[in-house]
Amino acid sequence: MAGEPVKRRASVLTRAAFGLDAHPVHVECHLAGGLPGTTVVGLAEGAVKEARDRVKSAIRNSGFHYPTSHITLNLAPSHLTKSGTAFDLPIAIAILAASEQIPTDALADTEFVGELSLFGDLRETSNLLASAIACDSANHRLFLPLANDTEIALVGSDKSWPATSLYEVAQMLCGRREQPPMVKAIAPDAATTTGRFNEIIGQYQAKRALTIAAAGGHHMLMVGPPGTGKTMLAECLIDLLPDLDKPDALSVASIYSAFGMRRSNVMRPPLRRPHHSASNASISGGGHTPTPGEVSLAHRGVLFLDELPHFKPSTLDLLREPIETGEIAIVRARYRTVLPSRFQLIAAMNPCPAGRSCKEQTCRCTSSQVQRYQSRVSGPLLDRIDLHVPVPELDEALMQRHQNEVESDQGELQRTRTNVSLAQRRQRQQQGCLNANLSSEALARRINEADFAPTFLADVCKKLELSMRSYHKVWRVALTIADLEQAASPPAPGSQPESVSPAVTEQHFMEALSYRTMTLGGER
Repeated sequence: MAGEPVKRRASVLTRAAFGLDAHPVHVECHLAGGLPGTTVVGLAEGAVKEARDRVKSAIRNSGFHYPTSHITLNLAPSHLTKSGTAFDLPIAIAILAASEQIPTDALADTEFVGELSLFGDLRETSNLLASAIACDSANHRLFLPLANDTEIALVGSDKSWPATSLYEVAQMLCGRREQPPMVKAIAPDAATTTGRFNEIIGQYQAKRALTIAAAGGHHMLMVGPPGTGKTMLAECLIDLLPDLDKPDALSVASIYSAFGMRRSNVMRPPLRRPHHSASNASISGGGHTPTPGEVSLAHRGVLFLDELPHFKPSTLDLLREPIETGEIAIVRARYRTVLPSRFQLIAAMNPCPAGRSCKEQTCRCTSSQVQRYQSRVSGPLLDRIDLHVPVPELDEALMQRHQNEVESDQGELQRTRTNVSLAQRRQRQQQGCLNANLSSEALARRINEADFAPTFLADVCKKLELSMRSYHKVWRVALTIADLEQAASPPAPGSQPESVSPAVTEQHFMEALSYRTMTLGGER
């Protein structure tokens, strides 16, 4: 009809990151007659609505014309909450396409994610890795800030188009600038160890248990008075673990991206050590939008809980399901999401509030205080921990003897790392996982292959009153001990030791059993 204002429109594809999921979102822009203004609809939260002012300034400072008509922006689907500043770039592109300043045919199979400054620069955006993975799976090209290029290098996609500004994105869409070269993933740092493993004086049993825990992915609890090296031992576990493979590194990096954090060395297993005052939500995750907690941030790494009884019992009980399943379900009134949490739990505690219950003549705690202190750690959680290791005080003679021997064996760490790496590689090649995560069916087959006396296992279970879970954990630890023994032994000429499962002997089983016979109060 004559005199009717021209109505223009455009639709741009982006992603709404929700935990580790990235849902597709269409940014629909409609330019209509009426008073100039911008309306954003589609369940947009505060940061998204504020994009109107950022985008308006960014478009003008990039040399483009901001339409004087009434602009309506719809973020579809409307039932999905949109939060964060990553919608700045797709909103700006939708406005430029609707006003015919960039070609709309260049938007096919293309997604945009990024925050804009007032001057049109693209800033680093949090929780972008989930969107990059989903975009690569959909075979779409992705325009994103150049500041995030090293983060998405793990994805290995050739359809990533990093840019520094809105003007640069528009130039590439118009064909006036070629695609930037793909960023290569950063090689892992060679110096990834703290070197403190060689500095541990004595504590041979604890170091042996730490090696077993590293080789099989087992959980470990250390009990001993203050100053005996429990914290140093826990921190040294990271030194023994091999680098992550690419899928695990990408999974860990996605979790940290959702948390709004970037790791300095993405190929190393993470170490998380929350304070004992941590809340339930900080451990499990949650919030207004699903945010990973400590159990997820420690995925494929180590979760170290120092001063274990000082954590709230309800917080410790949150660990029971993730330990068993390797994931945690965050359920809130508005959403439900599942985050990976396959971590190694390393815990340390004193035997009593004063820390000296091993020396009755110097401990000032009563028996009721000791019992109340130790009972803060529930039995079901203790039953899920594979290795219970005492870390006693060193006598003065032993400390004096080893004081000058710290530098004597610098190759100990390297030998231990090599044996751990060989044992883990053998487990993954034979069964697809570490011994700590071995399925019940596969474990039953290994038990049947063991050459034990018929009454040996029955006598052990009856005497020690092991639960079925404890019994299986002892077997898994025994398998790891056998793997370590085979890794430390030189292979025969022409043999392929990784293709043969090592036999579990009674000696292996008895050593594994020694890590289950300690209770918090002493020996059974």
